[in-house]
Amino acid sequence: MAKIKVDAVKAGFDPAGLESAEAILNEGVEQKLYPGGSAWVWRKGVNALVCSAGATDYSGKSKVDENTLFDMASVTKAMSCAPSVLMLAQEGLLDIAIRPVTSFFADRDLSHLEGITLHHLLTHTSGLPAWKDMYSNGQTREQAIDELFAIPLINEVGSTFVYSCMGYIMLSIVLQAVTGERIDTFARRKIFEPMGMESTLYNPKPKAGRKIAATDHCPYRKCELVGEVHDGNAFALEGVSGNAGLFSTAADAARFCERLLVGRESGGSFPLNPPVVRRIFTNAISETVGGQTWGWFTWPNDMVPGRDFASRSAIAHTGFTGTCVVIDPEYDAFAILLTNRVCNNDDGLAFRHLRRRFFNTAFGSIMC
Repeated sequence: MAKIKVDAVKAGFDPAGLESAEAILNEGVEQKLYPGGSAWVWRKGVNALVCSAGATDYSGKSKVDENTLFDMASVTKAMSCAPSVLMLAQEGLLDIAIRPVTSFFADRDLSHLEGITLHHLLTHTSGLPAWKDMYSNGQTREQAIDELFAIPLINEVGSTFVYSCMGYIMLSIVLQAVTGERIDTFARRKIFEPMGMESTLYNPKPKAGRKIAATDHCPYRKCELVGEVHDGNAFALEGVSGNAGLFSTAADAARFCERLLVGRESGGSFPLNPPVVRRIFTNAISETVGGQTWGWFTWPNDMVPGRDFASRSAIAHTGFTGTCVVIDPEYDAFAILLTNRVCNNDDGLAFRHLRRRFFNTAFGSIMC
């Protein structure tokens, strides 16, 4: 395999700053915040930092590299679910802001969900709660979906930003209702395969030459998980959901980010066309409510990990398992940090501090 070319100076970074970013990645391994991780920083067509540290689990037997699969957790929302829904809109199969979600499910009594559109689900303003356990009683996919549609709202539709996994699960069920296809096959066919993202998929099977970072400390399954989604609700949905379930590598995530940035101005680089891609970079709700595009956190949302030094135009998404992507169109740059921090059974606070330091160092190292 060809060595990846990296040139921090050509990309406009202070090399010492990116050395600090790599040191922070290694620090997390040394402090056992995670068994291993990969990082990728890119700007203006040039790879500025590509590095990995540690191993796929605490046994240390298999070293992590840029082609190691990580459970992307909620980054699934940004890389798989939102682009898939926008593809349906681009193709004229649905609209985002007007048609009520209830109209997709005429066989269900969903009067309590009246007024919710795909826009509300995409921007976490539907009024749905952040989370509900739909798995610990051994629910099947069908039972979990039934429970999803029975969840009462906690806020008036459109009034409040509440980051909700439930809304993105519902989006993936809408996609299935429209296409007759689950999101795993749809996203692979429409989003990932056109960009050559061969290592981005749901439910990856262990096979020769495929490295998968383990996750564990699942309170329900009580075992090390390798290639099996960590999120309990996504697990009940057979590993195929809009909120979680996607696995990817630093190399594939970098390809996605680069094509997304280029796709704002040039058709064909990203499967969605420029007018649609630009909406991914545009706050879709009032700043008095929050910062959320159709799929991604943005200013003034404090869930953007690099917000200290990334521009107000930056978009980002984090994943509970220890994954994160920040893309900044103002600097024409992105930074990726993939870890399996849930192997460490703590509250995650130390990891969150390390994550912010990593992204601050990455974006704070831009020189010109």
